[in-house]
This record gives sequence, structure tokens and C-alpha cells, in this order.
Amino acid sequence: MTCTIEAATDRDYLNVAALDRISWPTAPDLFIPDGEHIWRIWCDLATLLVARQPGDADPLPESGNIAGGLVMFPTTTDELCLHKIMVHPNCRGAGIGTRLMQAGLEAATTPVLLTVDPSNDAAVSLYRNFGFSIRERIDGFYRPHEDRLIMVHPGPDPATP
Repeated sequence: MTCTIEAATDRDYLNVAALDRISWPTAPDLFIPDGEHIWRIWCDLATLLVARQPGDADPLPESGNIAGGLVMFPTTTDELCLHKIMVHPNCRGAGIGTRLMQAGLEAATTPVLLTVDPSNDAAVSLYRNFGFSIRERIDGFYRPHEDRLIMVHPGPDPATP
């Protein structure tokens, strides 16, 4: 699938919010989707990238022409938090997540951190392949049964102009 990776517009937030709801496990103790209101704010105040299908492609169920998304926002520690990267279930395996991650890291002006379940070996390995390293493990990060690794990418190479 040929998608373009671009900044989301203020017209995309409802489709990105819909993608968020269908991209993650549905068990209530595992995931709480972000509401439409915050996706609208992130369109203006965060790095919100979307993988957009070509105009002649069939719309994706619930998310229109949005095949994937990535959101990063600044923290109080002069880092960016990669909050979410997601790909529509019908589009997985086509390299969209990789392209979103590459574009997000290229857009970063400071180090980027994320959290990941330490038992998710595939995700930890994937993030390591992108240059992230483990900063620390925090048991009970969200809820008592939700441990997290904090991983950090060093950000742009200062030697690169």
C-alpha cells in the first residue's frame, strides 16, 4: 500500500481518534483510548503524523483514509514523548509503522522517550533497532499490574547540520 506520511490537519482528528480505538486491545484493564478532544489539540500542539492513503483508495473502516498515526509531544524534561504509533489492522505488515517511526524520529529536535510493556519482546526489539535504549523499568507504572520500560532515543545527531 502506498501511503504518504504527513502532518495531520485539523480535519483528521476524528479519523485518528477512530483509528486509536480500533488499533489496541479492547480489554478495559489494558487500554484506554484517547478522546477526540485531545486528538484535536494534538493536531495543533504536538507532532501528529498520519499515513494517508491515496485519494482513489477505498476508505478504511472507521478511519477514512488514515492508515496509521504517530503522536509525540514535549515533556518538561526537554524531551519528546512518543505517546502512540499505530497502524490500522487492515494495513499492518506493509511498512507503515516503520515509515511513521522514521518520519517521527527525523522530525525530533530533542531526545525521544516512550514507554513499553517489558514483556513485549517484539516491541522492545523493534525500538532497539530504531536506536532506543532502556533508561529504566518502573513496576506499576500505570496500574499495579502494568509495568513499563522507559526507553529513550538520543534524538538528532548534533554533528548533522
